[in-house]
Amino acid sequence: MNAFISFAVMPASHPSKTHNRTITPADKAAADRLKAIWKAMPRDDRPTQQQIADEWEGPGDANQSLISQYMNGSIALNYRAVLSFAKQLGCRDTDIRNDLPEQAASANAVPTAEGDYADVTAYAQAAGLGAGAEALEYAETHSLKFKKTSLRRRGIYGRNLAVYYGKGDSMEPTIKDGDAILFDTSDTRVLDGLLYVIQVDGMANPEYFVKRAMVLDTGVYFQSDNPRGDHLWRKPKPMASKRHPITVIGRVHWIGGWTD
Repeated sequence: MNAFISFAVMPASHPSKTHNRTITPADKAAADRLKAIWKAMPRDDRPTQQQIADEWEGPGDANQSLISQYMNGSIALNYRAVLSFAKQLGCRDTDIRNDLPEQAASANAVPTAEGDYADVTAYAQAAGLGAGAEALEYAETHSLKFKKTSLRRRGIYGRNLAVYYGKGDSMEPTIKDGDAILFDTSDTRVLDGLLYVIQVDGMANPEYFVKRAMVLDTGVYFQSDNPRGDHLWRKPKPMASKRHPITVIGRVHWIGGWTD
């Protein structure tokens, strides 16, 4: 049986009260680590300072200037600020600094795991990797749990996410038959080289596919990673086809499946 330990934490100081405090070498080292963690994130996944301020759960109200001051060591990082940065950057609070008294008090506490995860609806809907999968009007659903920190690190926490399952072999080795595919239906911007769930229109039964985008001077195309897996996708297909135009359903962010 898990034991849940409660402990008292002294209220953290409002950042304005730390402006006049002498910045110690430990404060500066913590700010340097914070900035390094932030800069090491992939550019597409790295939140801007304003985005961090918008999701701020630290002391007081935040804006871009305050976040910059924390990162540059002008304001000492207290416990609540460290927790907020760690949550949004997908790291442990101790990765930023580990010398705060509140951290020592919480080191032995057992957190509740339920609040650390977000449910994403998974549909019994196949997304064709080779031959297309007919869109189902009503599909049996269940949910998969994803770490909130992982979704935040990817920049998709709170977005319109869904999971389909791959069918076919024309996207191997990237996606195999039966793999789970997490995608964001609120992101339909087409960027070169990324994976998308798409729908090929103009057919009697609209079909879903997962394909890789190829942005050229002549337009946007979608292609298979393994074109030999399906004769219908041996050549890239134009998004703006008059006969079978392609609609982007969402950007793929995660693929899960068995490994040999």
